Amino acid sequence: MNYRTRRILLIVLVSILLLVTILFMCLLIFDKDLEPVLSQLRETEAATEMITETEEVQTEAETQVQTEAETEVQTEAETEDPRIAKEHSIYTFSQGPVAWERKTPYSGEWCEFEMEGGRFSVFGCGLCALANIYSSLTPYECSPVAMYRYAMQASDYSPSWGYGAIDWPFMGQTLKSLGFSVSFRRKDRTYESFRRAYRNSLTAIVLVCSEDDDTYWHDTPGHYVNPWLYDEETDMIFLGDSGNPDHNRSWVPLRYLYDAMAHDSSFQYMLVRTYKEDKNTWRYSGIEEVCNYPLFYKPKPRHEAER
Repeated sequence: MNYRTRRILLIVLVSILLLVTILFMCLLIFDKDLEPVLSQLRETEAATEMITETEEVQTEAETQVQTEAETEVQTEAETEDPRIAKEHSIYTFSQGPVAWERKTPYSGEWCEFEMEGGRFSVFGCGLCALANIYSSLTPYECSPVAMYRYAMQASDYSPSWGYGAIDWPFMGQTLKSLGFSVSFRRKDRTYESFRRAYRNSLTAIVLVCSEDDDTYWHDTPGHYVNPWLYDEETDMIFLGDSGNPDHNRSWVPLRYLYDAMAHDSSFQYMLVRTYKEDKNTWRYSGIEEVCNYPLFYKPKPRHEAER
């Protein structure tokens, strides 16, 4: 290799080395200039994520507060509504398997019990009515089964296989021993007379029959129901109907009860006029059986029987 060739190769190598050095320096300068920009972008992205998370937490908190506030408003509205508060004070026990299967309020395992008088679902309407009265109008509560057992002690009620329905005299004896005064009534000549008698009472037990009027009750040969909370403005009552879960705890015209009163009975209804605590000889309180309680239900203090 001659001198000229070596010189050319040296110039090329020096040029390549110079070019690599220049490129390396450019990269260093560019990286330094870009770092603040990249750092700022990273800080902005982190701040955005923090703001988003904060907004999500705020939104969840606001939603929870709003939900709680709506619930409180609804509860306060229900509490402030005297009609709803009165409804909640009324017990309306059911007697049949349909109510038990549906888990309707105040249905219980007794709906499928076999008793001395047969299936409770067949004959239990009067006992449910008595338990409703006792639990709604006294400081105590009891199930229809407890009332069934108590009625046999407090009255001449003696169910036998195939006939377990409690008749008027035995209901009167039982309620009297519980501190209530009652009066038995035949169907009034006019609806207005019945309405006056009922509105001056605490409640009543009415014997209805679809053969006398089938406007509201169908295929019902004889059935005791409880009318409650008479509203003079609408002429309606809050119905306790143990035999029909679609009727139970509904507001219906009082006239329905008058029209459907069973004529083929010694009496058509019984008025419950007063309650006196010192005349209550039982004072038992407690529901031992499985029961489907409504959401608003608050158990009363337990109390052992005094007789």
